Amino acid sequence: MNINEFTAYAAEEVLKCLPEEMRNSVSVQTAEVTKINDQIMHGLAFHKGDEPAPTFYLDELFEIYQHGGDPKEIFRGLVDTYVDCYAYAEAGNEEIPIPAKIPDLSYQGIRQIIGVRLLGVDYNKKFLEKVPYRDVGNGYVLVSEIQIKASDDGMFSTVITNEMAEEYNYDMERVFDTALENAWRNNAASFVRAEEVMNEDDLCDEAESCWVLSTSRRRFGATALFYPGTQAMIADVLNEDYIAIPSSLHEFIIVRKSIVADSRHLQQLVKEANRIIVRPEDVLSDNVLYYSKDRQSISVL
Repeated sequence: MNINEFTAYAAEEVLKCLPEEMRNSVSVQTAEVTKINDQIMHGLAFHKGDEPAPTFYLDELFEIYQHGGDPKEIFRGLVDTYVDCYAYAEAGNEEIPIPAKIPDLSYQGIRQIIGVRLLGVDYNKKFLEKVPYRDVGNGYVLVSEIQIKASDDGMFSTVITNEMAEEYNYDMERVFDTALENAWRNNAASFVRAEEVMNEDDLCDEAESCWVLSTSRRRFGATALFYPGTQAMIADVLNEDYIAIPSSLHEFIIVRKSIVADSRHLQQLVKEANRIIVRPEDVLSDNVLYYSKDRQSISVL
């Protein structure tokens, strides 16, 4: 059984597992969604009237099945999760964002909660076909997100799609400007020495010359390099040019330019890491960046 057959089978079985009082009001449809880094996710969308239709992705559950998991037990667990979401919602528990109450998605309704994510163009060719983006150069783009709810586990958010922008008549240039204005307030940049946040085995050879740039929430923290003023601020702290190494979607490693002896070797290391070490869904880019303090500009190394 492949992932598509598993998903179709799941759509049939979960309906049988639903509580009797929900079977007539809920329908289930298979969904194939292109996510960030062109990752194809397979899921089930649960439709109940005009309410938001949560999608539960099955890719990890399929791996459990491949390793001997009982599919009927897997599907019962999925249904229990869906039913629990409704139980929490009806009890007024604010910790569960699904089924989420749809916020006012007009520009005025979202302008305080718009954020940005940084993506690499080369890894998102299909994904960028369906979302508005701002090209920030050197193979990087920003996409905008609506940060619906903060929690201890991070941020429940949704990327603005072309369809949403058209439906709500967003001026996307205005949306991106507002998102960048919000950035420092809603998810401030974090710039710390590498030894404060990295495991000893992961530290640079010249640890005293390595820093980690991320954000207060850490998730999609590499975006901080393109917050207003961040690039120049780092150069002022280091008092020299620097290299920004795309560790993942969640952070850049910042290294003084003076300690980089072989830039081509560094670029090769990043490419190899992105193919062997970094999880496909977390890869940012192969493009290592160089910031010139004198020119106040950033370019591919």
